[in-house]
Amino acid sequence: MRTIFLPVTNYLYVVVGACILFSCAGSQKPGLPEHFDYKQFRDSMLRPENLKPADTSNLFDNAVFIPGRDSLNNLLQHFDTLWKEEAHLIAQMDTVRKKITTTAGYTEEEKAIIKANIREVDSFLLAKDSTTNLRCHGSDCILFVEIDKARQLLYLNILGERKDTFKVSTGKGKKYETPAMELNPEGPVLTKYTSRKFPGGNYLGLGNMPYAVFLRNGYAIHGTTPGNFSKLGNPASHGCIRLHPDHAKILNALVRTIGIRQTWVSVRDSL
Repeated sequence: MRTIFLPVTNYLYVVVGACILFSCAGSQKPGLPEHFDYKQFRDSMLRPENLKPADTSNLFDNAVFIPGRDSLNNLLQHFDTLWKEEAHLIAQMDTVRKKITTTAGYTEEEKAIIKANIREVDSFLLAKDSTTNLRCHGSDCILFVEIDKARQLLYLNILGERKDTFKVSTGKGKKYETPAMELNPEGPVLTKYTSRKFPGGNYLGLGNMPYAVFLRNGYAIHGTTPGNFSKLGNPASHGCIRLHPDHAKILNALVRTIGIRQTWVSVRDSL
């Protein structure tokens, strides 16, 4: 059985013309769309979607998972290779299938999403050493995300104004404690993401780490599975920063719209 990591693109109309991931380099400048209204943006993110049924497995309760020990860059390069191999295999299979059978193979949607994954990860890997002169710092950034580990809350600030507050779950115990961070996220920003370390389980077909914004190494801000919803507001993870998937979706779309160079994430013991 193959595993495909497919980003969902059904809300791209929100970010048309905006910077996605590292596309802000060059002459383009990151920023908010004209006449941006956060409430309308948030509400558009929460419209119902026709996604697959949920699996409530709580994979991140596995005590082995320590994201800081994983090499995200090597992992993504491995993904990139697998996706390219799969895209090549799809082309070969389709050629054979057309000659010998009418049985359904890969759908056009699956092909498009695999190609989008390849483009996104290629962009991330190629931009690692790109110029940083467009990067902001701290509260000067358009999007300023503050995470208070003492209160287990995420504060969402846009243009210096607090727009929303979300419950989180950071790392539980000294072994899995979420480290303090002050940084522009390194990326990538993925809509659908499944841990290859603990395969299986997902939220509405989006994997067990939906709407993931990777900060550095293996640490990310991401949505969690339904069985973990009741833990939000308390330390419960093994290093990552968990959000309700609805809130993770909002944050993910904001980062895509504004760009990671104009996003700052502050993780502190207490604000």
